[in-house]
Amino acid sequence: MAHKPVFVDTDVILDLFLDRPPHHQEALRFFSFIKTNAIPTYTSPVVYANAYYILGKIKDEKYAMDRLRRLRKIVGVATCDEAMVDGAIQTPYKDFEDSLQYQCARANEIPFLVTRNIKHYQKNGIRILLPREFLKSVSTTREE
Repeated sequence: MAHKPVFVDTDVILDLFLDRPPHHQEALRFFSFIKTNAIPTYTSPVVYANAYYILGKIKDEKYAMDRLRRLRKIVGVATCDEAMVDGAIQTPYKDFEDSLQYQCARANEIPFLVTRNIKHYQKNGIRILLPREFLKSVSTTREE
């Protein structure tokens, strides 16, 4: 059974690549599941840029680029254009980056957004889920 696409936020990617306790295991399960089950997964160009910057600062640029290459094998790049930037500017989010991710996922008709910062997102038209909630929702769907 084909699964609907999912959008993944920066924090889940960083949890995986920086081995951040206690979130690393949950991120690892999430990425293993989407890879094994070929679930269409996307993120924005901004997330790739942010992940590179943070990984490069905490580790080094070689490590950062290696991880992005690995990530690109399983996570696509969703279109992000000026309409999405305008939508993010007009949305009263506390965090502009999260607003931009939400606009990107919504405009690309991606029904799930997986993040650890669920409180930063609207719950309007997209399901905002922690990685474990996404995995639980998928397993529930498969059993039906």
